[in-house]
Amino acid sequence: MGAPHGGSTLETREQLARKAKEFRTFYYGRDPQLGPAAEPVKEAFELINETLFGHIYQRPALDHKTRSLCTISALVVLNRDRQLPGHITGALNLGVTKAQIAELITQMLFYGGYPCASTALVVAQQTFEQWEKDHPGERR
Repeated sequence: MGAPHGGSTLETREQLARKAKEFRTFYYGRDPQLGPAAEPVKEAFELINETLFGHIYQRPALDHKTRSLCTISALVVLNRDRQLPGHITGALNLGVTKAQIAELITQMLFYGGYPCASTALVVAQQTFEQWEKDHPGERR
């Protein structure tokens, strides 16, 4: 029986962790590390990273850009502005344009309401500015 993601064998946690680290490093522009204070929750974060970035993001039915836009949509309508900059940065690193992200947030206005969309637009603008500083000469 094949693995649930379409592979021929189930992957080990080490393989998932490696895939997750490779993807996170590209997506976020670095590999986010937990500090020593996070030790009590380290196992939970490892499980999240292995499952989300090592498995779910690697499934072939949706490409990384589509998954990234879905994630941004969910964060906008749930008003999770703390996680938004990382995922907007990730989307830009994947080649999503600022115009596409702005349009997505505009559409979410009608699903999540004005307060969450207006907050997301401010966060997006700040993230765009930081991304441009970090990537001089690159345009999205």
